[in-house]
Formats: sequence, C-alpha cells, structure tokens
Amino acid sequence: MSSDNQLDDALRALARQGGQGRVPAAADIRRRGDTRRRRRRTAPVALAALAVVALGTGVALARPGGPAHPIPVGPAGPTSGPAASPDPTGPSSGPTGGASGPPTGASSPPAGNPLLSGQRQVTIVRVDAVEGGLSLLDDGRLGEVDGDEGQQLFVFTPQGSDTYQIRTAEPGTDTCWEVRSSGSQPLRVVAAPCAPDEPRQQFTVVRDGQHDGVPTYAISSHWAFLQNSRTRGLILEELGDAPLTTRFRLVDNGPASQ
Repeated sequence: MSSDNQLDDALRALARQGGQGRVPAAADIRRRGDTRRRRRRTAPVALAALAVVALGTGVALARPGGPAHPIPVGPAGPTSGPAASPDPTGPSSGPTGGASGPPTGASSPPAGNPLLSGQRQVTIVRVDAVEGGLSLLDDGRLGEVDGDEGQQLFVFTPQGSDTYQIRTAEPGTDTCWEVRSSGSQPLRVVAAPCAPDEPRQQFTVVRDGQHDGVPTYAISSHWAFLQNSRTRGLILEELGDAPLTTRFRLVDNGPASQ
C-alpha cells in the first residue's frame, strides 16, 4: 500500500473520531501504524514460506523414481567364510609309495634270527671260498682252513643293535674275537679272553644280500670290514670308496653249550 493511501486512512479515521468529539492520542496513531507495517512484513514472509514448501513438494512430486535400495535378505549376523582348502603341504592320509628296503651292506638281520641269538653255534664260511671256513688257529690268528685245525664253532652273543661278541663254542673255553693292530700292518682278528666291555670285541653283523638263496652277512668293527686279501689273508680295513667284496654265510651247528 502507498504512503498516500496510508495518509488518507489516517485522515478518515481522524475525521470519524473528530465527529464523535474524540481525537486519538499520538501514541495510538503510532501504534496502529506499526501494527499495519508488521502485518505487511509478515504476509510476504508467510507467502515466501508457503512458496518454499510448495516448491519442495513439487520437486518431490516431480522427481523421477530412482532404483530402490536393496534390502538385505540374509541373516543379520556375520556369515561364515568359504570352506578352507586342504593344506597342500600337510601330511597325506596314506603312503605315497612302497617302502624302500635298507641299502645293500647296511641292512639289519631279521628280528629273532636264531643264528644271532646267542643260543646257536655256527660255522662261518666265506661266500667265495671253495671249501673250508673261518677258524681261530693255535697261534691265535683268525684264518681260513679246509680241515679241522683250530676252533671253528662260534656263538654270536648280542651286545646291542646289530652288535655282537663272537666267542668260541667249545665247552670250557672263554675265548673271543678281538681286533689288534701291529704297527703298519693291517688290522687283524686274534683270540683274546672274553671281556664284554672291551670295545675291540664289539663286532657289527648285518645281513647283506644272499647267495644261492642263503642269507649273507657283512662283519665289521668300527667301520673296518673283515675282508679277504689274496696275499695277507683275513684282515680288517676301511672301505672308503671301494666296494665290499667279502661276505659270509652262517651255518647252523645246533644249540650252543651254556
């Protein structure tokens, strides 16, 4: 509304009141003017608010429908992960191949072998010998004979894993094999009084193949093997890179005397 219209309204009101014999106070005139101004100020604000609401509603109505947010249909709690695959490095559930036998020259005699039980007396025969067998001769040396010289029956008394004391089987004797050295000469086996704690009387006896279906054995003492030399007879020597060439058969001759 313009200022002229406001002035006309004020004058008409003054005239009406003047006709009634009353003139309003200046404070009343000022209060009424302030009220009119507040009403004029409030109306545009209200209209503006209504316009904002209408605009928001129109935008909401005019907004194209977007894709609906997916609603989870699974369990509210955490789901379990994928099943663990078997560990490729873990142990297998069964054997993957056949059992490999002991290497030649290092296999142990079968468990319960009566010839190595200390209960049987045996003769010891070199596999390549035409005839005869091993004997502790009268001079104390271990040699090879084809007659009845010396003591030829022996008993293998167990002392530990594959370890034996080899003693003569004749009743009333207490003679065993023992390793002796003689300067630069090769090691030899000689006769000595039996002493179970003597390291030189500890011999390793292992099964090493067979000959004509009969088991054969290798005899050693601290890695020195009992071998046959064409020039020096039976000696003990370390093999090094050389192959084992001498093996023995054990021939059962009945129960050993106690």
